[in-house]
Amino acid sequence: MHFPEEQLKQVGTLRQSVYDEPTFDEYHPNGTRFWSPDAPISPRHYPANRSDVWVCTVCGRYFLRYLEGGGYFVDHRVRRLLGSLLVDAPV
Repeated sequence: MHFPEEQLKQVGTLRQSVYDEPTFDEYHPNGTRFWSPDAPISPRHYPANRSDVWVCTVCGRYFLRYLEGGGYFVDHRVRRLLGSLLVDAPV
């Protein structure tokens, strides 16, 4: 399924600085994993700390987007931003 990228508009960022390298540490106090639907969203932890905030211009939902890069690939990742999952966890 193709994500309707043309419907998204960038409205902000969770990146702290363009100069400092953010941590790759994740925050999973209840044993969730990176792609768990109920994984907490901690703005100071990976991948939220490398994400920009986008809104769908059709449905009004907010999303986090970041660029996943590996040895031979670059992939745009998208996760719905739900206030119920936001946590203010220290690094």
